[in-house]
Amino acid sequence: MAAASVAAGCAVHAASGQGTGFDAAQLQRQLNVEDAELRQAFFSSTPIAERLLVDYGGTFRYAFNVIQTPQSENQILNVFDLRLFTRVELDGGHRFFGRLRFQYNAWDYLDTRGIGVDSTEQDWQDPIGEIYWYEFDYAGLMAAQSGRRPDFNVNMKVGRQYVIWGQGLALSTYMYALMGEVSAGQWKVGAMYGVTAGHDTVDWDLSRPGFDEDTDRRYWGVRMDFSGFTGHRPYAYVLGQTDGNAGQVADLPPGLGTFPTEFNYRSYYAGLGSTGSISTNLVYRGEVVYEWGATETDPVDRADPTIAVAQEMANVSAWAALAGLTWLALDPSDTRVDFQAVVGTGDDERLDAGNTFGGIPPGRTDHAFNSLGYVNTGLVLAPEITNLFCPSLGVSTAPFAGIESLKQLRVGATVFGFLKVDGDAPISVLTTNGTNLIGSEIDLSLEWRIMSDLDINLRYGAFIPNVAAFEGLADQGNIRQFVYVGVTYAF
Repeated sequence: MAAASVAAGCAVHAASGQGTGFDAAQLQRQLNVEDAELRQAFFSSTPIAERLLVDYGGTFRYAFNVIQTPQSENQILNVFDLRLFTRVELDGGHRFFGRLRFQYNAWDYLDTRGIGVDSTEQDWQDPIGEIYWYEFDYAGLMAAQSGRRPDFNVNMKVGRQYVIWGQGLALSTYMYALMGEVSAGQWKVGAMYGVTAGHDTVDWDLSRPGFDEDTDRRYWGVRMDFSGFTGHRPYAYVLGQTDGNAGQVADLPPGLGTFPTEFNYRSYYAGLGSTGSISTNLVYRGEVVYEWGATETDPVDRADPTIAVAQEMANVSAWAALAGLTWLALDPSDTRVDFQAVVGTGDDERLDAGNTFGGIPPGRTDHAFNSLGYVNTGLVLAPEITNLFCPSLGVSTAPFAGIESLKQLRVGATVFGFLKVDGDAPISVLTTNGTNLIGSEIDLSLEWRIMSDLDINLRYGAFIPNVAAFEGLADQGNIRQFVYVGVTYAF
């Protein structure tokens, strides 16, 4: 009605012969003012219940897994996974998201039944509250209230969330975290403080009791992004980690208790990276990270492994890097080819890549890169980044894009290579020292969204080892396989 009134006035003005100099921008300014006034009146007089956006739903997934041990013995895992979520948004600037997870794992160890059943694995999984956070978005709030988005923004998110820092080399895990971000023009500065979510965090130090259900590491970080270069977004960050389990002592190895072992690993990470596009169909990503800090040394005397030695804090100096390039065919099948290479330093003075027990001896600097990061290194071997060079090449496509019933079927294949950076240093998977080539792996995938709410996902992986890298390790030089069949229903 306001627009019609103004338009009618303009028509009369023009008809009177006085409208030849009328500026259309004046009309737009009047409409903007009236829009802002109407928005303010709406938000001041309308009940909250009528300004809320509420979304809710869930998924149920059944998954069948066949997982082979390093001795190529089969283990079967059945997963029943129900997840319920709700999302609430108020006035465009206040958001809440929560998701409950009811997951039951049922293992059958078959050939490895002698290992026994871990009660934390064949049971309901913790936690039930998987993700829950509140977010404040200043720009979204202003846009909803005035119709204009400001040139700067303040965004804050707090709660239990999955945090990926940069490309994930230094940090990628569930956390109780407070994250803030201020952006103005081409610059964005973010900060984070968080504590790991114990039941969902597997520590890199597998020698520490409770490594898979009681990991307490506290993180803080600052990150800066710049978007002033067309097609490129460089960033830099600093991330710090303090060990909340520091001071924990255990008598190792389990059952023998010969070596009292104290745990403490504090680390800092400085990273430089960039994401962007080289052309319309070439997208890249890259990051390099330097790690420094301190760690408790190995309590075992290397000259006489039957004797315990006093532990001390040793310096850490390590690095890791990632580079990736994706080619987009821009065809109806959305075909894409992805190349990635990831590398991390190791240390040949270590007996184990990440553990304190069997770690760096006293008087040495630790060059093994360790973090709670995650980078895809395959389905089967899945080694951590430390002392690893892992190039991979993958392709995926929707081959039947022209057939209505099959257009949502997508297939893919990825080949991985695994090499040690230092042939005499350990990786996170048990191997023999003295050779750099570990082996290769091929992973195949098929995902078919049969209907909008029904999805089938198939995964198969096979690791082909270099036998020399597993020589003398009790039949660990055989091919290992992984099979996954999952069906998801969304509602």
